[in-house]
Amino acid sequence: MQTAVLPRPRLAITPAASLRAALVTALAFFISAFLAIEYSRLSGGVAMVWVSNAVLASRLNALPTRVWPATIAATGIASWLVTGLFGLGWLAAPAMMVINLFEGVVAAAILRRLMKDHWPQDTAEWMAGYSLGIGLFVPVIGAMLAAVIVWLTLGQPMRASFVDWLVGHSLGLLIFLPAGSLLCLAWQMRQPLVPKGNGLRALLLIGVMIVLTIAVFSQIARPLLLFPLLLVLFGAVWANAIVALTLPIILATVGGLMTVLGHGPIADMQLAPTDLHVLAGRLQFFQVYLGITVVAVLPVVAEQERRRRRMLDLANSEARYRLLSDHVSDVIIHMSQRGTIRYASPAITQLTGHVPEQLHGVDFRQIVTEEHRAAVAAAWNAALASPGEPVAVEFLGLPLGGPARWFETHFRAVTNEKGEIDGLVCVTRDIAQRKRIEEDLSRAALTDPLTGIPNRRAFFETAERVGALGVPSALAVVDIDYFKQVNDRYGHAVGDRVLRAFAEAAVAAVRSTDFVARIGGEEFAVLLPDTELVHAEKVCQRLAKAVNALAVDTPQGPVKITISAGIAALGSHPDAALAAADSALYRAKAEGRARLRVAA
Repeated sequence: MQTAVLPRPRLAITPAASLRAALVTALAFFISAFLAIEYSRLSGGVAMVWVSNAVLASRLNALPTRVWPATIAATGIASWLVTGLFGLGWLAAPAMMVINLFEGVVAAAILRRLMKDHWPQDTAEWMAGYSLGIGLFVPVIGAMLAAVIVWLTLGQPMRASFVDWLVGHSLGLLIFLPAGSLLCLAWQMRQPLVPKGNGLRALLLIGVMIVLTIAVFSQIARPLLLFPLLLVLFGAVWANAIVALTLPIILATVGGLMTVLGHGPIADMQLAPTDLHVLAGRLQFFQVYLGITVVAVLPVVAEQERRRRRMLDLANSEARYRLLSDHVSDVIIHMSQRGTIRYASPAITQLTGHVPEQLHGVDFRQIVTEEHRAAVAAAWNAALASPGEPVAVEFLGLPLGGPARWFETHFRAVTNEKGEIDGLVCVTRDIAQRKRIEEDLSRAALTDPLTGIPNRRAFFETAERVGALGVPSALAVVDIDYFKQVNDRYGHAVGDRVLRAFAEAAVAAVRSTDFVARIGGEEFAVLLPDTELVHAEKVCQRLAKAVNALAVDTPQGPVKITISAGIAALGSHPDAALAAADSALYRAKAEGRARLRVAA
């Protein structure tokens, strides 16, 4: 868990807990304010290092707004007391209390809004809002008001008081507020400060920072000041947020204390050598050093936290994706723009027999039948042309060691952070069963259910295709003679058997290139492609002879039938040819049935 992304606490806070929080915050404010006034106050004016308002803002940021009034009231009393007892006196205490409370409350409100809207996704926006809002706007307003109070109370120049207040309060908020907020949030939520397993590394880094700061500020060589800054930057890159933000606090606390005591490279860098009581010059240079450190480290911490959050999201997303891809029956494949397979989910082994690892680097088209490769390539090019839009294609795939099977694939192009196409993701599923159903339905739509031969629709579709070829062809309309009498005498069940027997005999009697269909009750049609009328008549005569020899067994005895037929040439209009054949059939019936007639 990264402490920099702790959720806003929603714990129920009892009145007793609220009172304890207020008293603890007030005590921390009082102590930090006393130390600042005692050791960094410039010539009796304002303190040059001020952490107290960061303490208040950190605590308010971690508390629900409904309990803010108690904490603000307790902290206000602490501010009034410390100013009256140790600061500018009781006359200025009420005004200074209002200024301090203003800075703490407004800084907490700005920080809460920034954390909600921009942390850690929008590093630049968060850093700009934090630096300008908390590091500049808040202390500028406080410095303007405080300068007036100091001038009215002590008669000191407003410009000097304004600058001292602005620098001290700005650094206090910039350095201590981020780490303080994380500490208060972790304490409020009862969460660890560092991720599990990283405690030893965090302690080691903090210990090294303390030792290094003491070592550097025990010397007078100013170039050594670079080493703490480098360690702070190192921590910003490699440590978690709370540890990284603690390092500048260690530098400010240990380095500042040793500077006040006259140790370190900054001890003799004073603008006012005679003012030894407050060590103004030393602290001013130390403020500059801390300012550089904070400005350098805060953007790095923010950016690293954004990247950690992004990496965590990616890791969780990948884990969910892997779980999904490993257990769904559909095959998930990642491809380059040119169709090279980068990843295939384990389901591909069950569907095609291919091992995912062996497909790495293989062109996707290699597992597609040759006649469908162009269609597959067109589909993924269409997906590349419209990133984010799925494009579907059906094709015959090549399983390992088996016949081709039907698959359906949905291609979708994926883009990187810059919006550039990074490749394709496709979801492939086996649709062999669906294709079989479609084929069955198609056959059912074109097949007569009683006889099992093509129906009227199938006959006309085939006749149109044959007619469009422009070769001499013919068709015949065949009718079973006196079929109504068969139904009346033997029943419809026998009539159905007669129809089925005729269909079998007709299919057997004609050529393999001919097409027999049932187009009515007892009416059938025979399509004779690439056949002149004279040859068509011979085929129909052979059909009539086969039917004459047919005897259908029934409980009442065998049933024999004859047929009548009309033959016509097939042109480009099957309807006209069928009408002509019907006319010839009627003529055959009128002449006594059991005969063939050719249309004039």
